[in-house]
Amino acid sequence: MIICAIGLRRGAELIKHLSLLQKGPEPLLLVHVIDAGPRRGWEQTLRPVRPGPHPPWERNARMNGAEVRSGETILSEAQAAAGRLGWTAAVRLERGNPEQVLVAVARETGASLLVEFARELPEGHPVTGPSSIGHTARFVLDHAPCPVLLLR
Repeated sequence: MIICAIGLRRGAELIKHLSLLQKGPEPLLLVHVIDAGPRRGWEQTLRPVRPGPHPPWERNARMNGAEVRSGETILSEAQAAAGRLGWTAAVRLERGNPEQVLVAVARETGASLLVEFARELPEGHPVTGPSSIGHTARFVLDHAPCPVLLLR
């Protein structure tokens, strides 16, 4: 099984690059991880501030719902792209630290390959230099139990 780490953008592009390099019937597992880290920091900054019109649990429930819907849409688009290229693809939506979740899923499934972009950068951002590989990619490269294909 090949695991494809599907980020917020360019999921179809990642699968297209993989299809150019890898031919064969091996199934794909498309994994999108809802990053739990940023919200923890955000919640810490809101603690001293007086709550707004909605209780915090209601705001969290709405944010959770939006993150899940976004993740499902991202995975659905990537799965459709894989199908158009002749790949059989399952999807998996997770929540946590992306780098740790990807390594754990690779270990759990006995993946033969893990594919990811080096870093998701907005348009116009420089893609060379020390920061061209994000912390997620660096962690996966160091800890994955299988070969990693890192795409730029």
